[in-house]
Amino acid sequence: MVNKTYSLFQNKFAYNGNILKGVYSNTLKKKIAETIIHMTALEKIGTPILPYIAAWKSDGGDIWYEYAGERLRQMLGNKAVSQLAETFRENLSKRYSYRRGFNTSDIVKNIYDKRQIDKSREFMRRMAEKYGSSEVIYKVVVSGESIWLKDLARIETYEQERVVLSFGSLIEVTNEVRLEESLTETQKELEYHKKNLELLVEEQTQDLHKAQLEVVKRLTHAAEFRDGQTGFHNKRLSKYCSIIGRAYGLLKGANWLLYNAVPMHDVGKLGIADSILLKKSSLTPKEYDIIKGHCEMGGDLLKGGNSKLLKIARAVALTHHEHWDGSGYPKGMPGKKIPLAGRIVAICDVFDALTSQRPYKEAWKFEEAVKEIQRLNNTFFDPQIVKLFIQNLSEIRKIYDQFSKSNEEFHSIPEAI
Repeated sequence: MVNKTYSLFQNKFAYNGNILKGVYSNTLKKKIAETIIHMTALEKIGTPILPYIAAWKSDGGDIWYEYAGERLRQMLGNKAVSQLAETFRENLSKRYSYRRGFNTSDIVKNIYDKRQIDKSREFMRRMAEKYGSSEVIYKVVVSGESIWLKDLARIETYEQERVVLSFGSLIEVTNEVRLEESLTETQKELEYHKKNLELLVEEQTQDLHKAQLEVVKRLTHAAEFRDGQTGFHNKRLSKYCSIIGRAYGLLKGANWLLYNAVPMHDVGKLGIADSILLKKSSLTPKEYDIIKGHCEMGGDLLKGGNSKLLKIARAVALTHHEHWDGSGYPKGMPGKKIPLAGRIVAICDVFDALTSQRPYKEAWKFEEAVKEIQRLNNTFFDPQIVKLFIQNLSEIRKIYDQFSKSNEEFHSIPEAI
């Protein structure tokens, strides 16, 4: 049975790791197999993320890859999986890590060159094992050019097996890092050009906003690529939520963050198989449970972001299906334990789902959808948000009419209420 599993994964996923063919527990092998299938599915839908599974013995020794996506292998010169760890080390020139200062709230950046990385590799692994996660940026030379890759990894230690697994994802952040380095140089110049301080700070802030939006847009576009309706749905949803946010009293900056975070609410659906996500008939209970997992998948994808935008996007992804009475998912949060952004998106997401045509249902009339929102007041939805929604129906209606006139065709993506 073991040989069959190994042969299957070797042929289908170019697997060349050690665990599936080694003397390890079925639990560990199942974990590896399921994760490889999940990561391969992510690559097939065009996600910008480069997934991988790295492993090493807890008592020392070289690292090896249990899985590396096709694009990561191509980036490293189409090396065999067994050679990837060594190739990555050879091409690695710098490692950036970030931490909060001991006596200050400032973020301290540590930069390690190749020699320092080689000397401290064992220490870095032990720190990752201790904290259960790793977040670093690597500078890698690829085809003679330097690129920066952000590495977000979850670390799991299997004591009985004496094996440590790093379930990671790489995403290119070359533009962002270059921007950061440019800002550092600019800050030095500011010491000699104080008269231009306000203008330069404003320009750099705009650049930072653009950098944050670029990360969001990459993942959002990956989700929209899979179907025709998500793009229109996200546009309407952002506008609806912005109306409610402004009515709630959010300042311009906070409402800007909400508007741009909203399109990430369903990014976790990147991890749902097309056979379920694009199914035109009714879902089975098991399929429905899988669909509901998109909230936590989205939270995992957005985990580790330091910007306010990514933090709000993560909160929205995790909580937009929570209900005011605690009957929602994934955590069953009640009342104001649900973040404000999640409460706002919840009502607007349901309203847009009701008023949109799907292959399995007709679009509800505007007035019928409003009555349904009122019916779900104080059970699914925050009464204060419902009140603001009703008070601003004229603006909501304008957005609804604007998109209704375009005669859009929608394809099936189940919207679990």
